[in-house]
Amino acid sequence: IFRTIQRSPATDWKLCIPNTSRRICSKFQWGSFPMYQIAFEQMGYRLPFSDFEVAVFRYLHLTPSQLHPNSLAFIRAFEMTAAYLGFMPTIPLFFHAFHLQRSKPKGDAANKFGWVSLKQSTKLFEIFLESVRGFKDCYFFVKPLNSISWQSVIYRGPAKDATGAPLVGPDGRQILEDYSHFPLSWRKSHYMKPASDFVYSAEELSVEELSNYERMKVFVDSFPRKYYEDEEGNPVVDNAGFPLTKKAFIDTKRLLACKNEAEMESCFQEMSTMAAKLRKSKAAKEKRQAAMLGASSNAAPPLGGDMMDNARSKATVVDLEDVTVQADNQPRPTKIARVDGVEASVTGRAPSSSSKFMLPPAIGSLGLVKKSSVSISDAEKAILDDIGPEALKNELTDAMVSAFKLMEISSYLNGRECQYLAERDAAKEEVALVKQKLEQAKVNHAAYKEKYTLQAGLVTKLAEKETEAARLTGEKTELEGRVKDLTTERDTLAGKVKDLESRPCSSGTAPEADELVIDPNG
Repeated sequence: IFRTIQRSPATDWKLCIPNTSRRICSKFQWGSFPMYQIAFEQMGYRLPFSDFEVAVFRYLHLTPSQLHPNSLAFIRAFEMTAAYLGFMPTIPLFFHAFHLQRSKPKGDAANKFGWVSLKQSTKLFEIFLESVRGFKDCYFFVKPLNSISWQSVIYRGPAKDATGAPLVGPDGRQILEDYSHFPLSWRKSHYMKPASDFVYSAEELSVEELSNYERMKVFVDSFPRKYYEDEEGNPVVDNAGFPLTKKAFIDTKRLLACKNEAEMESCFQEMSTMAAKLRKSKAAKEKRQAAMLGASSNAAPPLGGDMMDNARSKATVVDLEDVTVQADNQPRPTKIARVDGVEASVTGRAPSSSSKFMLPPAIGSLGLVKKSSVSISDAEKAILDDIGPEALKNELTDAMVSAFKLMEISSYLNGRECQYLAERDAAKEEVALVKQKLEQAKVNHAAYKEKYTLQAGLVTKLAEKETEAARLTGEKTELEGRVKDLTTERDTLAGKVKDLESRPCSSGTAPEADELVIDPNG
């Protein structure tokens, strides 16, 4: 059994073999989850999972073992390709490049749920294995051994009721419980949504994500086409004599076999350049030729280690590269393509269907010419040797005309670029002026706020004074009413006094003077 499931030298996880009553879809101890052995052994998965891998499992509502092994391979290959090209893999970008396909188990389809597979919208990756056999029987479950591994699977969060509201304890604090970063066992919740709901359309991607997806497609389109060879290493050609080729894609199986970043970079470089594969093809062919010389004339030639039936005349696929790249110590080929007397050019291969040609990285690799010598491959030398002097002169003339055209176009584009740069600088100055105006507007706004605050205080005081004036006016009106009443009462009393004074005196005798004196003793 393959036991390497985590990155050395960590010992945070334990591999456990389930008993015979447990199946891959069984529920295991909380924090543990089942995994197929092929994911660790052949696809390079290691624990803890990367953030992107966890995000994919979480987005799909699936435990890793619910995904078909080829789909697990696509996840890692996509992440490694993004790392090589220098951009961040995201869920929208991944599920724009891949859509879902669900298997349909036989019988009781409503209650049975099979594996989920990822299918490419535009093919960029080779499938990991055309036929994955026996993976269902080789599985185990893994469980965390310490807090580090536990926290990579489980996290604490607020407990919620059926409505999604957080639960609060008697002391007023939130109740916490354990949650998993991704499903730890097989679930049916994934199948409650149609497969199309998980896919992102181009309109839902950001500009950066669309640009990164185009980068991946351009990168794969730059791969040289694959050439077919027969069992003896000779190229398979069509009726016109051109080699049979097919489009090349990212070799998923070879990529996942890389154990470190250096191997990954070397793998991608060999996919996108020719020198290494030409050397491999040459070495394999020399090995076959040497074996043929040492064997009897009746013996069948060996296949260079390929386990195939010699009786079958089945063509094998060998990745060859563009012959225009340097290939040192290559023997002159036995067959040279014929030279067209009019065009004075040789293809020697089927024209590439790619509409883009990748230039050598002259800016990114300053030592491309300074630190390495420029040479011509033997195949190109053989072609040039077969070209006559007149045809070679015509080729040179065409090249000179092309160089002058390139200089003319470069000058034209440079002038237009300078115009764009001037417009850019003017736009930058305008932006700086707008920023300055914005800062001044902010200062004016702050001053206005201060004035507004002062004015608001004055308005409040004015309202208070107006209220006080209204109160005093009311009191004045009330006092004026009272004065008027008192004046009326005074006038009434004065009238009564006059009335009394106008009456005649009574006939009684007037009191004597001594009677008018008041006795102080009473």
